[in-house]
Parts: sequence; structure tokens; C-alpha cells
Amino acid sequence: MQSNSKKQFYIYAAINFAFFITITFNGYVTVFLQSIGFNSQQVGRIAALNSGVGIFSAPFWGMLSDKLRSLKKVIIFTLAASGLLFATIPWFGGTNILGISVLFLLIPVTMFFRMPIMALIDNWMLRNCKKENLNYGALRAYGALSFAIMALALGSFIVPRTGPAFIFYISLIFTIPPILLIFFAKSRDDDQGVGKKRLTFKEMKIGALFKNYYLVTYILFTAIQRIPFHGAMMFLPFLIYDVGGQPERLGIIMGIKALVEIPLMMLLKRLRQKYPLYVLIIVATVFFVIECILLSFATHFTAIIVISVFHGIGNGLMIPSASSYVFQLAPENLKATAQTVLASMAAIAGIIGGLLGGLLIAIFSIQQFYFIIGIMLAVALGLFMLSLFIGQRILGIKRPGLSLV
Repeated sequence: MQSNSKKQFYIYAAINFAFFITITFNGYVTVFLQSIGFNSQQVGRIAALNSGVGIFSAPFWGMLSDKLRSLKKVIIFTLAASGLLFATIPWFGGTNILGISVLFLLIPVTMFFRMPIMALIDNWMLRNCKKENLNYGALRAYGALSFAIMALALGSFIVPRTGPAFIFYISLIFTIPPILLIFFAKSRDDDQGVGKKRLTFKEMKIGALFKNYYLVTYILFTAIQRIPFHGAMMFLPFLIYDVGGQPERLGIIMGIKALVEIPLMMLLKRLRQKYPLYVLIIVATVFFVIECILLSFATHFTAIIVISVFHGIGNGLMIPSASSYVFQLAPENLKATAQTVLASMAAIAGIIGGLLGGLLIAIFSIQQFYFIIGIMLAVALGLFMLSLFIGQRILGIKRPGLSLV
């Protein structure tokens, strides 16, 4: 690695490290709602509203960044706005208007700015990794490391001592470092690679996204797969409580998952040189299926911790592979839009996952809920593999090859 590229690597690594600390706090939204008396169906409704907002916010910010030719400006603005709004959530925990909690409005508005940030940063990183010939998986590993450190700190001693409301306030402080790092970072691809001229939406030719068979089928797979996947993550505090654990210690599980992700992300460069990204996505989903089926038999908190290793392996493969796969397939001038369209489809799935999850838990036990979503994940995986078979064997469309990013 050349000296300039090495310098850029550590700049991007620092950005990922700082940014993923802010992401850690998202996991405690459900714990906070649970602590102020929200049941599984109410939590599911808020999650569905968040996802409904995400349908529009993700493509909105993605298309805006493609139109302005600047991901950095959009990332900084969304980080700042979401950080401020996120810190106000506990202030309104007991506020109701016409018998309805203000949080049913405030949290979705916050997520309008907060949800698309990861997709935007991923796209920005991928562009610059391609230009600088950097290891994207290794950069993401720094994010997993900071996520693990903060999650373990939150779950081990911060939240059990302070309560979940406190983390919303400190999250605002931790939003400042990534904003400053991104603002001062010098990137070779801040203009997104197609000159600095701002494009009209007509010039962007968004319809080109939907002409790639494998991109379209992957977006559909994401929508189906994310229905159970969102539910598995969203309602984990309820499972922890059901087996006699403290939901405040959710961070311990989050941290262990992240630690397991790190070596896999570091190995991504080697793995993608041997296997197409869709293979890594398939393997990752298999681990998610195993995790959910095993959680359906969990009877104590220690078992949930051990089972979380399967999620860590799956995430370590899925997170960088999914972003790289979309980046590989999308047209050059629509890569940010493609990432956020994917996020939008995931948001649609989140609506269904939130509402369906809350309903299933109310009807069945939490353990039965995890068994059902394990089966749903397996069905989604089967459909994705079928789409790959149809694409090459029946339609004669060559499958995507090895990825260089």
C-alpha cells in the first residue's frame, strides 16, 4: 500500500470507528420503550412507522446526493440533524397528545434522518476504496470494533447503572467526532466520479437501476429476507426478559456479535477473490437461519449470548458483501441511489416485520416467534438461490463475477 493510500485508509478507518459508536445507541430504542411500559405490539407499531419513513427517506437522501454530486454534504447534514433529534427522545417519553404518545411521531421523524446514514457512508467508502485500492472489509472491521467496545460498555455497566434514557443524551456527544472527521477528510471521489456538475433527475436516468436482473432480484430478496431479520433483532429484548435476563444487558450480546464480525470483515478481500459475493450472501443467510432456530430453544441469557455468535458470523459476511454486491451491479452515476433504494425496500420489509412480529408474539410465545422467523428466513434464501438458477440456466444471463471492491 502506497503512503498516501495508507494515510487515506487510516482516515476512513477513523471515520468508521467514530461513526459506528453512534450506531450502537440505536439498539437501545426498544429497551427504552420497554422500560417506559410499551408492549411488543406498540414497539412493533413504532418500528413499522420508522420503516414507513425509511421507504421515502432512503431514496430521497440517496438521489439528493447523486444530484448534488456530494455524499459528504448529505452525510454531515443527516448526522447532525439525527443526533440532535435522537437526544430529545427521552424528554417526551411521558408526553401524550389525545392519548397517543408523542414518541409515535418523534422517533419516526428522527429516523427520517438517521436510517439512511449507514447506506450513504457505505457508498462513500466503497467509491473511495475503488479509487484508492483499499480493503473495504478491513475498514468496516474498525467500525465493528468500536461498536463492540461501546456495546459491551453499555450492556455491562453503563445502562444497568444509569437506565436506558441516559444513552440518548451521551449519543449527541459521540455524534460530533464523525461529523468533524468527515468534514475535514479529503476524498478523491467527493464529486462521485462524474464531474462536479449537478444533474437533473432526468439526466440521472434512474430507470437504469431496474434493467439489471441480478440487482432487481437481490433488492426483492432483501425485501423478503428483512421481514424476519428485522423482527429477530427488534424483539430480542423481549426474549431476554422472557428467559429471566435484564434487557439493559442487550449491549453484551451486541458487542459479542460485533467482535465475531471483525475477523470475517478483515478476510473479505481474500474471500471475494475466491467466491462471488452472492455466495457469501447465501452463506451469511444460512447462519441467520441457524441463529433464529436455536433462539427458539433458548431458556436462559447465557444461551442467547452463545447463539449470538452465529449472528456475528452471518453479519461479518453479509454487511460488507451486500454493500459491495449492490455497488458492483449498479450503474456508476446511480450507486448512492441504488444503496438507498435497497434501504428503502428493507424499510418496507421493516413495516411488515414490526407489525407481524408484535402480532405473532402476542399470539404465540416469543420462542415460537423465533422458530417461525427462522423458517421465513430459510424460505427467503431458497427464493434467492432460485433466482440465481433462473437467471443463468433459463434466461441465459451470466451471474456476477468476482468483485474488486
